[in-house]
Amino acid sequence: MSRTAHSGRALALLSVVALLAAPQADAEPIALTASPVQLDREDATVSKLGPLRFMGGFALDSKDQRFGGLSGLVVEGNRLTAVSDRGFWFRGLLSIGVDGTFLGIEDGQLAPILSSKGEPLKIERGEHDAEALTKWGTSYAVAFERFHRIGLYDPAAGDDGRPEYIRDIPGIAKSPGNGGIEALAGIDDGRLLALTEEAESKTGDIVGWIIDQARRDPIVYPKTRWKPTDAAYHPQIGVLILERRFFALTGFSARIRLADQESIAPSGVISGAIVARFAGSIISDNFEGIAVSQAPDGRLLVWIVSDDNFSFLQRTLLLAFSWDPD
Repeated sequence: MSRTAHSGRALALLSVVALLAAPQADAEPIALTASPVQLDREDATVSKLGPLRFMGGFALDSKDQRFGGLSGLVVEGNRLTAVSDRGFWFRGLLSIGVDGTFLGIEDGQLAPILSSKGEPLKIERGEHDAEALTKWGTSYAVAFERFHRIGLYDPAAGDDGRPEYIRDIPGIAKSPGNGGIEALAGIDDGRLLALTEEAESKTGDIVGWIIDQARRDPIVYPKTRWKPTDAAYHPQIGVLILERRFFALTGFSARIRLADQESIAPSGVISGAIVARFAGSIISDNFEGIAVSQAPDGRLLVWIVSDDNFSFLQRTLLLAFSWDPD
């Protein structure tokens, strides 16, 4: 037998061995408890925040210590996909009434997010800190802090999906370790809006970018005591930007800005009205994920999730609102 034939068999055998030895990324089911919450802690009749009409919410918990830290969110039909800052995908099936009422969540699953080498992201390397998730074209775009980058994952590949990384973003490497890209929104004209949490421009504003296949154009977000923590886009609404503030005495509060479309432009300064506020007796926590989906009856649903930081002092809240600006 020729040396070439021997080499071919050897390579094939090595490939099989490597495949068998590769880490498995299969999702594992986890038991969830979902406790209903009301919008206003003091008044159960309150159901509206600006254009947002409360359709239900739950505090999610699990004895599985890997659950928590949810910082990015996509909802497609009744399927929820989120990422955690410990490097996991979280998926669940939402129970949604015909009128958009949020009735519960089941079939919770966790799976490790993989690197481009097909390995679970390693905490010791700072690879794991997934902070934002959006659908961009046919890909899931995931933003990571600490080791700053955006990973593009093919949903069709399931839990075995390996990313193509976007690292050539001017200035991204200079972002604070825990202050990199926190907000992502895929816009249907092919652009991806990315906003950091704490990286500052020369003018002192928050740094961001508009990304497409070839360009990485700078954009800024006005710096205030409020920090952008996520964004979501729908053609019937525009771009919603979730903001968070924390004070030791009062805890977390949040608000949502509806961005002016014309301000989302290269070298632009994002502007827009605040349309909803989570403060006072209104339920609030460390809200870090926002998404828009469509209910069975066609109405638009706005979803918000909080990052519990794996702390017993915080909760994983999942809230649903219908978009009702009238």
